[in-house]
Amino acid sequence: MSRRKLVIVSNLYPLPWEPGRASFNRQQFALLESEYELSVLVPVNFIDWFRHIRQISQSDRVRYAPYFFMPKIGRRFYAVFMFLSLLLHSGFWLRKRAPDVMLASWAYPDAVATSWLASLFGCRFFFKVHGSDIHMHGLKAARAAQIKRAAGKASAIISVSEELKAQMVGLGIDGAKVRVIYNGVDHALFSGTYQRKIDKPYMLFVGNLKQDKGVMELLQAFTAIAERFSEYQLAIAGSGVMRDMMLQSIQMQGIAERVMLLGNVAHNELPALMQYASLVVLPSYHEGVPNVLLESMAAGTPVVATAVGGIPEIVEHDVTGILVQSAEPDALAAALEQALQKPWQRSAIQRHAMRFSWQKNKAEMLQMLG
Repeated sequence: MSRRKLVIVSNLYPLPWEPGRASFNRQQFALLESEYELSVLVPVNFIDWFRHIRQISQSDRVRYAPYFFMPKIGRRFYAVFMFLSLLLHSGFWLRKRAPDVMLASWAYPDAVATSWLASLFGCRFFFKVHGSDIHMHGLKAARAAQIKRAAGKASAIISVSEELKAQMVGLGIDGAKVRVIYNGVDHALFSGTYQRKIDKPYMLFVGNLKQDKGVMELLQAFTAIAERFSEYQLAIAGSGVMRDMMLQSIQMQGIAERVMLLGNVAHNELPALMQYASLVVLPSYHEGVPNVLLESMAAGTPVVATAVGGIPEIVEHDVTGILVQSAEPDALAAALEQALQKPWQRSAIQRHAMRFSWQKNKAEMLQMLG
C-alpha cells in the first residue's frame, strides 16, 4: 500500500549556505517520513537565490524555489507574489508530486500562498505558526485578514504555544481549529558528554543577530556586570544584520577581549557549547517557543530569557531559569547577576526538559494530520 503524499512549504528550512537554519523544522519534518511520502518546497528570497544559485541542488525530496517580491513595498501582496513564484517555478513539480496534504510552516506569506496551492491541487491544507509570523503580521490589518481567510480553509492549525493560540483567536480565527503542539528536543544529543571547547566560564547566546533578538541589550547587560564577574566571557553563536553594529558597540564598551563572536555554529556542535555554558541567554522581544531554550534545558543548563510569547510556558522560573521583561538592559543585567550566583540543580532542569520530546510531537502531529 502506497503512503500518502505530503508536501511542506516553508521558508524556515536549512539552506545550502545556511545549513543550521531552522533545524527544528528539519527535525520535525523528518519524523513524518515514516507515515508520509514527504517533500519540502522552500521559498527563497530571490536576492539570496541568485547570490547562491551555484550552491542549489534540487531533488524530489527537497526543492528550492525563488520567491520574487518588491522589497519593503506592498507587503500585503507578498502572498500573491509567493503563490505566483512557486506556481511558475515549481508548478509541474507539485503536479508530479500529486500531494494528498499540504502543510505550510509560517503564517504569512507561506500559509496564505499554500492555501491557494492546496485549492488548486485539490488537497487538504494545514499550517503551523511560530511566533513572529502572528505577532508581527497579525498587527497589519490586510495581512491579518489574509491569515484569517487561510485559517478558514485549513483543516487544522498547529500553534507552538497557548499564548500564540490566544493571539490567533484574537484575530478572529476559530480556536477549535488550533492545536497546541510544542516543539521537541533531541535529548540523546543534548544530554550527551562532550569535550569542552571554551576554557573560561561563559554565558551563551544562540540566534540571529538582529535587533528584536535583544542582542544590543545583551551587550549592555554584559558590560554592566563585566567588572564584577571578571572571569566570565560572553559567547555569541549566530550571524545577522546587527553584527557590524555589535562589533562597534563591543569596541566602544571596552569588552572586545571578553566577547566571542562565533558565527554560525552547526546544530550538532551546539550541545558541547550548551553543556559547559553557565547560562544560555535569550533576550528576545517576541518569540513562539524557541528551541534554543528547550535544548539548553535538555543539556541541564539554566536560561535567562524574556517573558514573551510562549517562553513562560516552557521555562519554570527559578527552577530552570529566570524570566525578565524585554528591552530592559538593567533588568537583564540583574537577572544575569542573580543567575550566575544561584546554585542550579542541573538534574532538575533536565527532568523538566523531558516534557518536550520529538516523539510526543510526532504522535500529536500524526494524530492531527489524520
